[in-house]
Amino acid sequence: MRLARLGAQGFWFDEGNTALLVHLPPGRMLGLIPQSESTPPLYYCVAWVWARVFGFAEAGLRSLSAVAGVVAIPVAYATGKKLISKRVGVIAAGLTACCPLLIWYSQEARSYSLLVALSALSLLALAYALEQPRPLTLGCWVLASALTLATHYYGVLVIVPEALWLLAAHRHDRTAQVAVGIVALCGLALIPLALGQNATGNTKWIAPIPLGSRLGQVIPQFLVGFQTPAQSVLEPLAAALAVGALVLLALRSDGAALRRALALGAVALGGLLLNLVLIAVGVDDLITRNLIALWVPAALVVAAGFGARWAGRLGIAGAVALCAIGVTAAVGVAADRDFQRPDWRVVAQMVGPAPAAGRVILIQRYRDLLPLSLYEHGLQFMGASHADVTELDVVAMSAPSVPLCWWGAACNLPASTMQRSYPLRGFHPVWHRRDLQFSVLALRASRPVRLDRQTVSRALTATTLARDALLIQR
Repeated sequence: MRLARLGAQGFWFDEGNTALLVHLPPGRMLGLIPQSESTPPLYYCVAWVWARVFGFAEAGLRSLSAVAGVVAIPVAYATGKKLISKRVGVIAAGLTACCPLLIWYSQEARSYSLLVALSALSLLALAYALEQPRPLTLGCWVLASALTLATHYYGVLVIVPEALWLLAAHRHDRTAQVAVGIVALCGLALIPLALGQNATGNTKWIAPIPLGSRLGQVIPQFLVGFQTPAQSVLEPLAAALAVGALVLLALRSDGAALRRALALGAVALGGLLLNLVLIAVGVDDLITRNLIALWVPAALVVAAGFGARWAGRLGIAGAVALCAIGVTAAVGVAADRDFQRPDWRVVAQMVGPAPAAGRVILIQRYRDLLPLSLYEHGLQFMGASHADVTELDVVAMSAPSVPLCWWGAACNLPASTMQRSYPLRGFHPVWHRRDLQFSVLALRASRPVRLDRQTVSRALTATTLARDALLIQR
């Protein structure tokens, strides 16, 4: 489910940043990360090497996330087995394998899938350190925790509760205290970079979304992902099954398993509370993907209910049903291009190579070079300059309307309207094509005509270029 159709979707905007960065020399990439990204550099360093082995195309670059997503499955099994029971481990592995949210990020060239795998490894290492707080087990936890924090700042949501759990279990163990101190130092070392990236405003779009709405997305998206056919049916069914698992946990599990499950629940809830504390002090980036490190401990609680000692066939049936819902949702996303990422490759295919004299491309209601510039080389913002060109291509978008859509599906595209005509002297329409969510109108001139922003703006009735990208391709 993670490898199938890995390259079927083009890069969306966030992935375009990854693709752009990994093409650069290492020093320049590391220099740009503080300006262009809001996460630490570990994922990009791994992706830089990975792309040179497996390729820079969609499948090659995304395969890093796919492998990380696959790795999380046996790690979830091992953690469930170590903390509670083998049955719980098997169920946790099944839930991890079939989770639509994890499948989505296993097919995205961003750091979230690696974050899940590394945070799950930190939880597994913690399970061994809780049992035997030796230098080896504590060292593994320190390493996994440090790598988690170096992948994404919001790894702190799971690392801090883990550290508190470790200290509570071995409060008088000097080695455990030193291990927690080392992890704390690793986190503190990242603060200057985090503050610098926060100052860029790359995540300023999150806070204006009502907090209640963002919180309301978390559990449904943890269960069935972002979008799926029959979502109004699958979401309540999945929620009912999860609640049923908690009931089985309370009524059908033995004391030791219940205590471990409650501790795992405290990790998940503690991470959420920590995020709310961050919001209270002015750092509000709460969306589902930034909470994704909490998915494995939360799933282990559900697995502990389904796999409770006296849950019997009822628990197994509930686990199978929740996995089936996940597979149904994931297949539904794969079958509908409106649920997938916008594919800017089709725009490049429609407009084709630039003419010898160059061309101008107007993208309505869109203000970025990425990701089209990955597929059409030589694109630049036109700015205040002018150009003598023989072609003007106008790109409009028609995307499904989904409330609070931010995760990179086609619903992220702003809707725009194609004018019937663009009265530019010397230009005449030669074709109009549509593919997926994009429409392109090509206008051509028999000889080069001078265009600038003012000339194009005067020809428009639907826009004034304030929210549009006017690009030159020489």
